[in-house]
Amino acid sequence: MRWKKKDLEMFFQSKEFIDTLCIPLIPLDLQTESEAIKLADQNTSLQIISDELERNYTGRIMLSPAYTYIRSTNYESESAILNQWTSMLSYDHFKHIFLLTYDVNWKKHERLLDSNLIWLTATTIDDYQTDQTKKWINEQVTQISELIRSFW
Repeated sequence: MRWKKKDLEMFFQSKEFIDTLCIPLIPLDLQTESEAIKLADQNTSLQIISDELERNYTGRIMLSPAYTYIRSTNYESESAILNQWTSMLSYDHFKHIFLLTYDVNWKKHERLLDSNLIWLTATTIDDYQTDQTKKWINEQVTQISELIRSFW
C-alpha cells in the first residue's frame, strides 16, 4: 500500500493485517553537481526498490513517502526528528518499521533510531531498462524481503 487516497482508505479498513511500514531515507546535497547527480540516481533506484517491495507485499506493507533531509545534517539531531516522525506516522499501527537508505552515515547512528535500518550498498545506474539493472534490482528486493520476513 502506498500513500495514496485509495490505498489509505483500504489501509484503514484492514489495518490489522498491515503491520509493516517502510520509509525510504533520501538525502539532498546541491553543493556539487556530481554529488547531486549521484544522490538523485540513488533516489531513483531506492524508489524503484521500495515500489517493488511494496508491490510484492501489498496488504502487508505500507510504503511511506520518503523522509528527505540535508546530507550535511547532524545525524544525532536528525535521528531524534526521524524518531518523532516515525512515531507520529505509525501511531501504533505498525509492529515493524524499516528505514531504507544508501547513506552509510545512518549506519553509524543506527543505535539512536527506534526503527530497523536497512542499509544498501549504492551502485551507479545509467539505464534502468537493461537486463543487468533489472536483475540487480530483483536481487536487492529479494535480500530486503528475506530480512523483513525474518522480523515477521
